Amino acid sequence: MFILKKMTHHRTLFISVIVVFIAICIFFVCLFFYFYTNKVDIKNATLVFSYSEHSSSLVVDNSMPVTDAVGKQLAFCSNQDKYAYSEFSISANMNGLNSINYEIYAIPVGVALELPSDYVKIYLTSGTSDLALEGYRENIPTYRDLKVSKMNPAGKKIYSGTLSNSEVKSFRLRMWLADTYPITMENRSFKILLYIKVMD
Repeated sequence: MFILKKMTHHRTLFISVIVVFIAICIFFVCLFFYFYTNKVDIKNATLVFSYSEHSSSLVVDNSMPVTDAVGKQLAFCSNQDKYAYSEFSISANMNGLNSINYEIYAIPVGVALELPSDYVKIYLTSGTSDLALEGYRENIPTYRDLKVSKMNPAGKKIYSGTLSNSEVKSFRLRMWLADTYPITMENRSFKILLYIKVMD
């Protein structure tokens, strides 16, 4: 009788240990699939970058030095031959995600005679209210002042943020030559291309 009770006790203990072990395994498997599928979704999230025909790049030259007050008001004009104003929007196609992080950055395009980047001002605002975004309210940075992009070391970070599923965000980016630039007879210019990428 005592031996039978002891065997029953060992069997119950053995079954309990197995059940706990299986529960722990299931927990870790579920945890793995949760993080793995979210990571795959982030990698598969696609940003949609919409812009007008003349907004894919911005160009300034040494005939365009203006004050910051004027630069903040720059608007696009269809007959202008220099594009120092870009209006664009972003949205995203996401699967199984509520939001993604993104970065807007710029890469300079090589030109024959380039303007010094410490005279080229960059100003980003909301596309709906024209309010300056964070980092642009107090001081207007020059291209040289901008931090290096996390997504591409060849570029400079203009802005980073979070985009919700089904959300559309619009922006206006203005670029001008500071009025402190010493005018010369050389025809110098500065051109950038805009890029937006999902951040991990």
